[in-house]
Amino acid sequence: MAEILEYTLVFLVSTLFISGSVATYNTFSSWASELQFHEAFSVISGLATQALSNGSSRATIILPTSTIQCHDGSLTFSSKLSSASQSFSANCSFSFNLEGGAHTLAFTEESTQLSLSVT
Repeated sequence: MAEILEYTLVFLVSTLFISGSVATYNTFSSWASELQFHEAFSVISGLATQALSNGSSRATIILPTSTIQCHDGSLTFSSKLSSASQSFSANCSFSFNLEGGAHTLAFTEESTQLSLSVT
């Protein structure tokens, strides 16, 4: 009888430990994905701002599966988890659906028209 009680306690403690570990991992994973999304948007909006100042900008960055679009001066970056926008004092009209991975973004500005090419 004591052995059954001992095995039951060991099983319960192990189950609680595993459940706690899974919950902690899921929380951290979600936080890390959110941080990566905001970092990518910061780079994208920085490149757009640089292109408006200097005429062009280019960088290769790792992006999640996402969409980059700009209409009427509003640049939007969205993925299945989040979305972020920034307004610019330039006209723009583009939309790109991107698979996750490394992409080279090249922004150009001509006559207050912001353009983007993605490779």
